[in-house]
Amino acid sequence: EGSELVHRLTNGGRLPMLTSCSPGWIKFIETFYPEFLENLSTCKSPQQMMGAIIKGYFAEREGIDPARIYSVSIMPCTAKKFEAGRPEMGRHGMADIDAVLTTRELARIIRMRGLDLRNMEPETADTPFGERTTAGKLFGASGGVMEAAIRTAHYLVTGKEMTDPVVAAVRGTEGIKEAKVQVNGTELGVAVANGLGNAAKLLEQLRRGRSDLHFIEV
Repeated sequence: EGSELVHRLTNGGRLPMLTSCSPGWIKFIETFYPEFLENLSTCKSPQQMMGAIIKGYFAEREGIDPARIYSVSIMPCTAKKFEAGRPEMGRHGMADIDAVLTTRELARIIRMRGLDLRNMEPETADTPFGERTTAGKLFGASGGVMEAAIRTAHYLVTGKEMTDPVVAAVRGTEGIKEAKVQVNGTELGVAVANGLGNAAKLLEQLRRGRSDLHFIEV
């Protein structure tokens, strides 16, 4: 999303750019605010990106028939089940994600199997596509997508890591958080809405003509 934001700012794309990683948010905007669909980032959610990569690039790299891969996603949001079942989230008659378990469902399975994670030997996680990043860790927290994208945009424009602590102002669980961020001398207005009710408030402001925001995370 960081590279897409830079592209829109440079080439005159639709602003403010809206995040697209929450399937509940996507369904909400499709239903109630379709005039802002073109503002959505074109990025799939991480779940669907990974599903497509596993049955595409990874299957080809490892010489595996993608039809023999059963991809299970572990997610905290029940709307991810709906997202995985959307007809556009697959190719050649195969879904990119075959099943979604919520974190609560996974915890129940662990208890049912009598597994005690506290007494299991620690292991290093697989890294089939490279090392993990701090941006990936930030993603799961409110404001994390925004911070990761702005950091990436700053690096793409300047070639330097961002050290401005202003981005941290969008962290936290408050309903709506806003900040002004400097990227190579350009001031960007950013906002984070926690929950669809607060997202609707921002969209209503946009409907009334507000134009000082460049990027909104929901």
